[in-house]
Amino acid sequence: MAQPRYISLYSQGDPGSGIGGYDLKSTADKAFAFDYNSIGRLDHLVLYRPGTGTIWILQDTGDTNYKPVYQQGDPGSGIGGYDLKSPNDRVFAFDYDSSGKLDHLALYRPGTGTFWILKNDKGAFSPVYQQGDPGTGIGGYDLKSPADRAFAFDYNSSGKQDHIALYRPGTGTIWILRKVKGAWFPIYHQGDPGSGIGGYDLRSPQDLAFAFDYNSSGKQDHIALYRPGTGTFWILNNDQGLFTPVYHEGDPGSGIGGYDLKSPLDRAFAYDLSGSGKLDHLVLYRPGKGAIFIIKRQGDKFVAVYAQGDPGAGIGGYDLRSPADTAFALAGVSGKPTRIVLYRPGRGAIFIIARVLDI
Repeated sequence: MAQPRYISLYSQGDPGSGIGGYDLKSTADKAFAFDYNSIGRLDHLVLYRPGTGTIWILQDTGDTNYKPVYQQGDPGSGIGGYDLKSPNDRVFAFDYDSSGKLDHLALYRPGTGTFWILKNDKGAFSPVYQQGDPGTGIGGYDLKSPADRAFAFDYNSSGKQDHIALYRPGTGTIWILRKVKGAWFPIYHQGDPGSGIGGYDLRSPQDLAFAFDYNSSGKQDHIALYRPGTGTFWILNNDQGLFTPVYHEGDPGSGIGGYDLKSPLDRAFAYDLSGSGKLDHLVLYRPGKGAIFIIKRQGDKFVAVYAQGDPGAGIGGYDLRSPADTAFALAGVSGKPTRIVLYRPGRGAIFIIARVLDI
């Protein structure tokens, strides 16, 4: 089978001028997809600069140009009362209202107990949950370690990413929180130190995790965990709070779908290759080496449908030659997250690419 062919819909090389007025000139810059209009599409770009109060939200105007619908420049005052003044600040899209839409922003400051959730009312952001700096975290999770990370998760297989998973790599600590009448409670927790989840011990500071649609159900109700540099990759199923592996390559392991995960720089994310509206493919890439694989599930195995090994030529004209390169999925005009955003913080470089068939 021929590999899918990708072309760029938007491109700014190295050096470049960023996108939509956001210059991407800081090495601290981060970005992700967001449902700004609450229509069930991750079709807006959020770009932010931790430590400076800078955050922009960009809309695709339909002609592959992007314009800001929210902007706080460098320096800025953050968003919705959250000042974004710490270099450790992190932000992700979240479904606070259990609407099936990732249209809220969750912001947190690892090491300080700070966690906020913001709602969007036509561009006016305000907190629906806030614990300032210093704070006590959320749902009993104290957020007192600089290593803490969080993501949105569909614990109930409801099609809604309305739970929060928080974990502390290197300690075996992971909690999953749910909201009941505005208050947060743990439905799974392994304290510090803990034994991880589903057999995955979370004992390496390199461990990373994200939600994944393993069954192609349209629900991000599995957890993917991996350990860059060791070939370790696990995918966990949740049966009413009992987590078990449906795929596991332990430490050391041979990776997944032919991608060996032998570099500490390796990163992965969920992706919709087929345009089904389901994030049931995996993208794994190696910044600085041009290596990128897109893999799909076949039975209990995974196979590559796009492969550029180490060294490789990247994808869609983006060379992936910088160790700083970062990538994630973005929805296009179809509303399905079939596009890939690749960017290079500090250099103004950013590409948005799509399969030829998806254009």
